[in-house]
This record gives sequence, C-alpha cells and structure tokens, in this order.
Amino acid sequence: MKRKSFIASLIAIAGMLSPSAYAQLLKGTARLGEDYEFAVNYLPEGNLFLAQLNDVEVKADGSYTFDMDMAESELDVQIFVNDKVFGVHLEKGKTAVLNIAKGDDGEYQLSFSGDNAVLSKVVSKMYETYDLMTYSSMDGEGPAPAEQLARFEADSKEAMKMVKLIKDKDRRAYYQKMFDAQYRSIKSRILQDVADSQGKKPEDLPEYNAIIETIDVNSDVDYLATNSILWLVTQAKEPMQYKGDAWPAVKDLMDVTDKYVTNPRVRKQMAYMVANQFFSYGDHETNKEVFWTAYKEFAKDYPEFIEAFTPEYNRVVLSIEGKPLPEFSLTKPDGSSVSSASLRGKYTYVDVWATWCGPCCKEIPFLEKVVEDLKDNGKLQFVSISVDSDRNAWQRKLDKDKPTWQQYILDASANNTLSQALNITGIPRFFILDPEGNVISADALRPSSEEIRETLKALTEE
Repeated sequence: MKRKSFIASLIAIAGMLSPSAYAQLLKGTARLGEDYEFAVNYLPEGNLFLAQLNDVEVKADGSYTFDMDMAESELDVQIFVNDKVFGVHLEKGKTAVLNIAKGDDGEYQLSFSGDNAVLSKVVSKMYETYDLMTYSSMDGEGPAPAEQLARFEADSKEAMKMVKLIKDKDRRAYYQKMFDAQYRSIKSRILQDVADSQGKKPEDLPEYNAIIETIDVNSDVDYLATNSILWLVTQAKEPMQYKGDAWPAVKDLMDVTDKYVTNPRVRKQMAYMVANQFFSYGDHETNKEVFWTAYKEFAKDYPEFIEAFTPEYNRVVLSIEGKPLPEFSLTKPDGSSVSSASLRGKYTYVDVWATWCGPCCKEIPFLEKVVEDLKDNGKLQFVSISVDSDRNAWQRKLDKDKPTWQQYILDASANNTLSQALNITGIPRFFILDPEGNVISADALRPSSEEIRETLKALTEE
C-alpha cells in the first residue's frame, strides 16, 4: 500500500524504536478479508518525521486489541486499512472500541463504542476526508485537478457538519479549528496540482496565496495539519538543488525558522527536516562541513537528531561510475529470482521507483513512450526496479499498467546494496549500465527529459 510504504520510509529514516505496551487503548473486531493491512500510525508530539507505524494483529475470530506507550495523555491517531485512512481518539486509562468490516462492494463499515466514541467518530471523519491521496493523483491519471478540487470542497462541507456532534464547548471549538486547518492543508496541495495542470506555479493562483496568508506558523493546529512547514517553505526563496549544493536552500530554511518560529514543536520538526533535506537531496559533499557546523547550533536542543544524522555526515560517498554494479537479487513478478548480473549484454536504462512515490508514477507514462520509440534498438533494454515494501501494491500497479519492459522488485537486503552503491537517497532515480554491467551514469536523465532519447541513441551508436 502506497501510504503505509511512505510512512514506513519515514520511520526508517528517523530510526525510531517501536513503542512498548502500556495499556489497552483500542480494541474491537476487524473483518477485512484475507489480504489486508491494518495499522495504527502514531505521531509523537504530532511530528510527521517521528512517525511510528504499528501493525495490528487480528485473531482468527476477528477480534484485536492494541496497546502502546504514548507520551500524551490523549491524542488522535490515524488508522490505515489498505489504501484507506480512518482515525480514532485514544486516551490513557480508557479504551476506545472500533469495529470495522469490509463489505462485498469493497466499502468499509465502521462503528465506534467504548470511551470517547463520538469523538472518535468525528476524528475518523476528519482523517478520512482530509486525505490528500483521495484527491491528488499519484500518476497523473483519473479526474482533472479542477474536478478533484470541486469534489473535495463538497466532501469537506459535509465533513465539517460532524463537529456539531461534540457536546463539550471547548472540544468542539478545538476541532472546528482542526477541521479548518486540515481543509486549508489539503486544498493548498490540490491547488498545486491545479497550477501544474495549467502550466503555472502555485503562487500564480490567488486562491493558493490566500491560504498561505491564513497560516499561523506557530499555531498548534496549523502545525498538526503540516501547514507550518508549508508556510516556512514558501518564505524561503532559495530553490533546492537536487543534484548540486543543497546548502543555500537549507540555510535559507534555517534562517526563516530562526526568524519566525517560536513554537518549540514546529522548531523541532524543522530541526529534523533540514538535515533530512540536506543529506537526501544534495550531492552530500559540497558544503557538508559548513552545513554540519551550522546544523549543530541550529539543532542544539535536539541532540537525538544530531546523533541520528551523524552517520550520514560521516559517510564518504565514492563515485561508482565506470565501475561494475554490485550483484544483488532481483525478484520477478512471478516470484522467481535472478541476479543483477543477468542485466548484462546490452546498454540498460534502469528506473528505481515505488508505487507510493508520486514523482515516480508521473514518470511512467514518459518511460512508456521512450520504450515505444526505441523498441527496435537491439543494443538497448529498459528495466524498472521497485523498492516497494508492499509487494501486493507493486503487483496491482503492474496489473493496471501492463508495462512491456522488464519489471523487478527488491527485498530489503538488495535494496540496501543498490542504494549504498549508487548513493540513492531519494526516488525516482535512473541510471545506465553498459553491456559489461559497469555504471555509465549513476544519476541519469529522467524519461520526461527531452534529451533522454538522444542520450540513449548516442550510447548505442558508439
């Protein structure tokens, strides 16, 4: 499932441990069929980058219980069921009850009881409605962004009526603010899709700018809805250099944070984010010492983050270009395995991707066209390698797209081997091998680039 895989990738980056049992917080029944995923997503202090994804085990009779050690006395958590997101309100010393069943039509029926039942119903509606993946196409397919926006507006209008179910005046006021913050968050992101479909930048749309102006960077509700990050990114003017020097952009973010942020939770989130961006998007070496000196001062209140990123700082990135790709195992759609050495014999253009990666999926239609245009070149082959942790999601994507070129998926060990060899810190990633299996380009042009066809043709004509 793309959502679970995305959250799992954040957990791996953060290096957080699974929570220990504390008290029975949630129980119920889950009748979801044979092939399902059921998990609770806990964000300590509401921090997206510290996500803890907890699989829920369902017994043979359909019952389940869930416990965890949470720092807060009470909070809202997301419930992931396959490609859907719901929610529940948890409180220490109390037990929420959620019964969920998948109908023959594929729709899910939920019922809440136990403690905070009404509040959990409201929270679940909030997470279900304000789910970006419902309204933003990952691969450019489906309804146009303008249609998605209209659908979102209608869904949101209905969802906001749920807040009236909360009897306590203070709680009702809080969730009215939360629903509004979530509404602005998702709408701003749909508007980014609208702008892209029109060949514009988001800031070219007055409606988008109006949302940015409403964000209070230090507000707790804007923080929980990720609006604080959005606002800070819009204030920073230096563009991120995805293959070059990331320091100017990261320094800009740090300066903007220092200037405007007083909320400690927002600052903590940014302390993680800037280091993650520097080591994920830049070339890893340019201005590394300058960044690290500045970062240790910027994140001095969060020594755990400095410790977490120290291995990245100490890592020496060696160029693999001109050297052979290390051998690792590739798994085919039928479940059989082959060695990466089997790719030798032709020039090979390789796509490293995942179903949960929006930019990856948006490159697939371009790759289809490149494959079609160059299909008669006998010296060239195309390969896609998925790093999905959810093989079912990968298989469903292949069944839908029916690609005509070679498809493989990696297990954790093979993924680590490939990522270390090519210094892959983000996807999509494309690289090129020569017929002997040597790496010609460790970070090749994307299929959407106008120059990629000529680049590949030139290789095979040498």
